[in-house]
Amino acid sequence: MTTKADKKRIITVITAVLCIVVFIVLMFYLRIPDLFKASQNGTKVSFDDDFIKFMDVGQGDGAIIYSDGYCAVIDLGEATVSDEVLKDLALLNVNQIDMLVISHYHTDHIGGYKDVSEKYKIKNMIGPKITDRSLKLAKTARDEIVGDGGRFFEGIFGLNFTVGEWKITVLGYYDNEDENNRSIYLMAEIDGVKFLFTGDGEREAEEKLLSRTKDIDCDVLKVAHHGSNTASGYEFLEHAKPEYAVISSGVGNDYGHPHSATVKALEKMNTEIYRTDTKGDIIFLVDGGEIKIETEK
Repeated sequence: MTTKADKKRIITVITAVLCIVVFIVLMFYLRIPDLFKASQNGTKVSFDDDFIKFMDVGQGDGAIIYSDGYCAVIDLGEATVSDEVLKDLALLNVNQIDMLVISHYHTDHIGGYKDVSEKYKIKNMIGPKITDRSLKLAKTARDEIVGDGGRFFEGIFGLNFTVGEWKITVLGYYDNEDENNRSIYLMAEIDGVKFLFTGDGEREAEEKLLSRTKDIDCDVLKVAHHGSNTASGYEFLEHAKPEYAVISSGVGNDYGHPHSATVKALEKMNTEIYRTDTKGDIIFLVDGGEIKIETEK
């Protein structure tokens, strides 16, 4: 026979279970929004996905590497487009940037720092050595991150870190007089798929990199210096052998980027080219060693 006390306990248990179920459902729908409408069909990227998003930041560079709730940002574009970077970070529902990499200290790569750092805690930063010639913003970024309990690392050869399932390794960095040629070269790898980041490194830096290592084979190449003909030399491309290339450049920019010679060189390699000036945001999803590409336009 069921007593009043038994009924009360049963009702209490059922109520508790229902509350838990409702809580889980609410958390699911709050945490899993349409993260990216990266194509005209409104493609959704789930929090379970591992991906790199090349952000359309106009005439500049900016990319997000994401896996398992962790994210790294490589370059931040100009200050004038920081809203785009903030929007993309907000869609991920992250509360901090685990690693900020600034390939070199030109404003089209670090300009968005102030706005982004006001919204997000930055745990770590990698960049070229900061010298008297470096932008004041670079020194500010380093000092603020370290002052907030984070760390700054000079991008020396072999330095590596993880972002969820991604393994990211510094392949090269050279303390040249020319700021473009101080760019850090990074390889991001997951499930055997490799992405090579080049900043604005020009042929002088490419030659120095190849004198250290020829192991730059990659699936996806972030083309250096917005597709300028000062980079992406024949020997460099021969060793990289990318299946896909991403060129980050602004619509109708004053520099004529990407240069036709660079585009032709990539086409000669049978490389499939994606450009932010024509495709907008570009997402590379990696699942089981396979790449799926979605674009905004």
